Formats: sequence, C-alpha cells, structure tokens
Amino acid sequence: MIEFICAFLLVFLIHELGHIVAIMIFNVTESKPFYHLRFEWNIKYFYVVHEKFTKQSKNILVAVSGPILPVLLSLILIFIINNQFTKLFTLLRFVNLTMLHPRFPDGRNIINAVKEWKGN
Repeated sequence: MIEFICAFLLVFLIHELGHIVAIMIFNVTESKPFYHLRFEWNIKYFYVVHEKFTKQSKNILVAVSGPILPVLLSLILIFIINNQFTKLFTLLRFVNLTMLHPRFPDGRNIINAVKEWKGN
C-alpha cells in the first residue's frame, strides 16, 4: 500500500512539474519573470495558475506537458529500473492521462485554447 501511495504522489508531483517547467520556459520567451506563476487548490484539484500566453500553441503545450512528463519519465525508468514500484508508477501514469479528458482542467484548457486559436 505504501508503494501505491508513493507512486501516486510521485506521478502527481511530476505532473505538476511538467506544467511548471513549460510555464517557466514560456515566461522567459515572453520576457516575463520565469517564476511568474502561483499555486492554488480547492476541494477537487491542486493546480498551477499563470497568465495566458499570447500564442495559443504555448497554452496547449502547457496543458499537455503535465500529463505527458510522467509518461516520458516512466518510459525511461522502465528500461533502467524494472521493479514493482516502476511498474506501479507506469500503471498510474496511464491513469494520469485521463487528465486530458475535457471534463478535467487540462482537457478543458486544451479545448479552450484550440477554440481561441481557431477564432483568431
């Protein structure tokens, strides 16, 4: 059970780290301070908040980077360390991909950015 909790927390942290890294990179490209973001939470979600970027493609990449970073990391880990924890982490990263569904914040952000992109 402790392995499950640790793997879940690791996927959660890496998911948010994916958003944070993308935001920091795009903040620098738009001449903003790289740390120009904040963290918020409510009963259902913990999330990173930032100002929308001028290009919708950057907003889409920020939304996608959260679910994708655990996938990339688990692919690397499964080849380097093949144990029970890594397999559990790999399983949970697939569950993490559900965040791309439009009912979840990442999926909604992608849909909204695509709609704004088409509107321009």
